[in-house]
Amino acid sequence: MNTYVGFDPGGKGNFGWAIVSGKSYPLRVVGRGVADHAQGAFDAAMDCVGGTRINAVGIDAPLFWAPAGDRGADQLVRNAITQLGSPGGTVSAVNSLRGACLIQGILVAMMCQQRAGNRIPITESHPKALLWQLGKATTEHHPAHVTLSDLTEYVVDDNVSEASEHERDATLGAIAAFAMESRFDEWRDLYSLEPNPITPLNPPPGYWMPR
Repeated sequence: MNTYVGFDPGGKGNFGWAIVSGKSYPLRVVGRGVADHAQGAFDAAMDCVGGTRINAVGIDAPLFWAPAGDRGADQLVRNAITQLGSPGGTVSAVNSLRGACLIQGILVAMMCQQRAGNRIPITESHPKALLWQLGKATTEHHPAHVTLSDLTEYVVDDNVSEASEHERDATLGAIAAFAMESRFDEWRDLYSLEPNPITPLNPPPGYWMPR
């Protein structure tokens, strides 16, 4: 089975991680949890993965920057979900994000690449924006009220009712990683459209979102 990892960086007790496996939807959640920081989330996820090869990783954090301000990829996603009824702040400008997202996200990405000898594909994920684009979040159903039990066409989990929002967002990161590797026609890589991206990751990340 293919294995995909998702991370949702946050502060103490709020750094979500999730592992899903499979070759088609619905993927199976084989592990998830929360940690205090990048190292804790990475260690917990790798303990769950064991010696299994990781196919791809999705992280809810900016993994590249634009030297001239707002990233074009963010503008495209922001415009797309605003048309669906989402408030524009769902996808914030990088300059307005907190340190846990800005620093811990890139750290866990670098840890993943080091583990895999820089061969592992990594994509940014925007879980709440993804919920809007998948039609799971609406003006009547706020993203905060969407649970893993609403995502059974994408993932199955034996204990969905116990999943925290951070675990849900990490699972959505793993779904984005699966979509990236699968190269679904209905998804596209916004990183490839960015004019002058700057990133410490090698190979560079993707930014895979539904069209």
